[in-house]
Amino acid sequence: MKIQHIAKTNEKGQIVIPKDLRDELGISDKVSLHLVKKGPGIYIYPVSEVIGEFDTVNSYLAILEKTQGSWGPETVEEKRREKAQKKMEQKAARLGKQQW
Repeated sequence: MKIQHIAKTNEKGQIVIPKDLRDELGISDKVSLHLVKKGPGIYIYPVSEVIGEFDTVNSYLAILEKTQGSWGPETVEEKRREKAQKKMEQKAARLGKQQW
């Protein structure tokens, strides 16, 4: 196994990522890091974008605004299929109750 970089932790468990690795991976003080425990090691991945809970809600709202009205009214065929599906599900429920 070829060891490329060795780092020691301080008393708080902090390490310094060598500059050449930070430059190569595009890690700066503004980049979040994802730490994953795999077996006996830790893998560190730079995260390009972090979506928080507030951002997630806003993302859903943006999608809903973009797709608003795109479904339009039901067609006659869609109504017929939905009615047939409901009838079939009710029949299956009745048969299930009879078997009990």
